[in-house]
Amino acid sequence: MIEHIHIYNFALIDQTEIAPGKGFSVITGETGAGKSILLGAIGLTLGQRADASAILDKSRKCVVEIEYEISGYQLQEWFEENDLDYADHVLVRREVTPEGKSRGFINDTPVNNKVLKEFGHFMVDIHSQHQSLLLARPEYQTEILDAFCGNTFLEEYSVLFRKHRKLQFRLKEMQSRVADAEKESDYLKFQFSQLESACLREGEKEELERELDMLTHAENIKSALGSITWNVRDTEQSVIQVLKSVRNATASLGSAFPESAEYVQRLDSVVIELNDLADEAERKAEDIEYNTGRIEAINQRLNVIYDLLFKYKVEAVAELLQLKQEFQKKLDSLSVSSEDIEAAGKELRETEQQMQKLAAKMHCLREEEKGKLEEMMKRLLMDLGIRHADFIVRIFPLQEYTPTGTDGVQFLFAANKNQEPGEIAKVASGGEISRVMLALKYVLSATKRLPVIVFDEIDTGLSGEVAHRMARMMQDMAKCMQVLSISHLPQIAAAGEAHYKVYKEDSPETTISRIRLLNEEERIREIAGMISGKEITQAAEEAARNLLQVKTGN
Repeated sequence: MIEHIHIYNFALIDQTEIAPGKGFSVITGETGAGKSILLGAIGLTLGQRADASAILDKSRKCVVEIEYEISGYQLQEWFEENDLDYADHVLVRREVTPEGKSRGFINDTPVNNKVLKEFGHFMVDIHSQHQSLLLARPEYQTEILDAFCGNTFLEEYSVLFRKHRKLQFRLKEMQSRVADAEKESDYLKFQFSQLESACLREGEKEELERELDMLTHAENIKSALGSITWNVRDTEQSVIQVLKSVRNATASLGSAFPESAEYVQRLDSVVIELNDLADEAERKAEDIEYNTGRIEAINQRLNVIYDLLFKYKVEAVAELLQLKQEFQKKLDSLSVSSEDIEAAGKELRETEQQMQKLAAKMHCLREEEKGKLEEMMKRLLMDLGIRHADFIVRIFPLQEYTPTGTDGVQFLFAANKNQEPGEIAKVASGGEISRVMLALKYVLSATKRLPVIVFDEIDTGLSGEVAHRMARMMQDMAKCMQVLSISHLPQIAAAGEAHYKVYKEDSPETTISRIRLLNEEERIREIAGMISGKEITQAAEEAARNLLQVKTGN
């Protein structure tokens, strides 16, 4: 329920506060006084569009705050899903800057309009003469019938329906994936086979290129290695022979040059190293032969590798090996996906069987209870002045599963004798639609918890006994929820537990709207004015007292 409303700098309202009670509160005032502004302010916190035109003083921002008491409405999960801290008392705030930028908050946490609208859907139902759009929505009519029936199967069915949709999506995605894979399966097999038969080895290309380079220059390499062996070791004037002579000369210095021993040692090491170098060069030269057959084989192998690199637009054999693995995985996925598809299809069929059983139970329940709803609606509409009202609940099969089963629900209405009932939105007048909606919400109030309902001048064109009956219906609804009614009718004004008046105040600079709670005497004067107009007569005051006494049962 709404505990407190604070409006600051909105439209014609400079600043006002309202603390409506738990039951039935009435808001009255002259035409143009600003009653609809109050409704607009509430709508602002419900995520409705906001812009700078809603600001009274363009130098300041506009702020609307509504505090709700929400214990008992099981909203903890919704708060958790939206990363909001749950509390039994919730403050919803909407701010609009002079530049037209708006921000929304729930308990001081910034939220977007979508979250505001979702929260508002749980808390407030604004009922006006323009709600025929709701009656044009088939799901709304099903929702009303189910609420009236107390459809206990719907929650279990909803869980299965969500599971069914996920399974359908998953199965479709898997089938699409397999279909795509099958289209390219032949090509995948060819590609994999081509890479598999190539027997590629990482690093092979570089090894072959080095070997080819060596074989191509075999004669030059052999000649250079032979030159090393000859000049270092084999010729009479070889480097080793020269170093040996130097070594012997140095060794003969003996004690005359003590450091000569170190020089001899170092020269011996150099001679040993040069002998090793000559031996290795000789062996290498013997191993190297110009081999045209090997060169041709290497070229053929490299051409295979180069062609594959070019074809698959990669630069290394390692990438070709990676591609081969990927082709293998894709080919393997075909058989795995087929198994998954079969399992998912089986689960989908089992879920559909469960849904079908629950949908059948819901259908039977709706068929059993629709007659009671029809009779109740006819009686309520007659009480609301539509004496020959006919109201029919039509249930028909659908060709697919919906969030509420396999039934379509349509409300048909006729206001006159011998009139063929038709869709309410098409055959009913604005006033008739308003009364049909009131009757439907009256029915819902006893079966479904609606925290707050706001009636926006739905009593236009009514009077007399019909107005009394509408007032009594609002009083009954207020036993189950908080009811706010903006009204022009004295009968409804007198029925409220609290009575607020919206009025204008003029100043030299501007005109502003104010709202205040009326005491008993002020209330009598206000209702009397609604009866007689500007000139309040004694008879009008007496009639107002009588209306209030009827309300209190005195």
